[in-house]
Amino acid sequence: MDENNSLQSQTSQTTETEVTTKCLNCGTEFHGKFCPECGQRADTQRFSIKSIFQNFILGILSNDGGVWITVKSLFTHPGQMMIDILNGKRRSYFSPFPMLFLTLSIYVIISTFTGSYVKFSKSIFDDDKEIVVTADDTNPDNIEAQRVLYILKQTLEFADNHYSLVYILTIPVYLFSARICFGKKNRKRYNWGEYCIPMIYSLIMVVLYRCLPAIVYSFSPKYSGIMGNYTFFVNIATATACFRKMLDFGYRKMIWRSFLLMVLYWTIVILLILVGLVLVAFLINYHV
Repeated sequence: MDENNSLQSQTSQTTETEVTTKCLNCGTEFHGKFCPECGQRADTQRFSIKSIFQNFILGILSNDGGVWITVKSLFTHPGQMMIDILNGKRRSYFSPFPMLFLTLSIYVIISTFTGSYVKFSKSIFDDDKEIVVTADDTNPDNIEAQRVLYILKQTLEFADNHYSLVYILTIPVYLFSARICFGKKNRKRYNWGEYCIPMIYSLIMVVLYRCLPAIVYSFSPKYSGIMGNYTFFVNIATATACFRKMLDFGYRKMIWRSFLLMVLYWTIVILLILVGLVLVAFLINYHV
């Protein structure tokens, strides 16, 4: 009897000492560390340099939706990670699109800092000789050739200077290619959005790989170029790692389908570039 009275006394005392918090985000009054309506923390305070730094470190190292645990899972068990996310176990992992933008930003910063941006157009054009589009040439073929070279150079320089933008713009092409190459049966099992998740994470792994040649460039441009030449095969490896368990493919079948995926992807991208060049050339001829 005394034990029961003691327990009731402790419960009553605990209830009386509970602090009611009003959520600064949605206005809900609650007890505990997190708002039950929107999930915001109860101890939300004013921003300071210390709090910003702490939140930054927490976002990277946290085991609850942090960058570190997501990167670790990508390189240790990516297939199971995709299954978990598709089955709703998403709190432990960083969201795919914000993480893609984060990794692309890191890649751009590293490439800019190390000077590893290699202008592809330099291997085709002589930068010391300016390409001039002029109508003074008496040979129409020379005029047309100058225009095509000028458009091609501008296109390549745009791709070099806006790699992140080009990468993001071609995501629909990659998604379409994956849907085609991974079979009709899997197109019925998974919708476009579910295909998008492993695709984005596989691209994140490719971007993280591309950071390595950018870093190596500071020490050896030659080896950096060699590492960059393997990006195509890295794309195949990451697609295999992220899609295999989800699609229930064997390794051999998955590698072959991933190879077809990359071939189809680049074929479509090149065709789109060529169509764009033809349209631009037509517009220039129409107005000149």
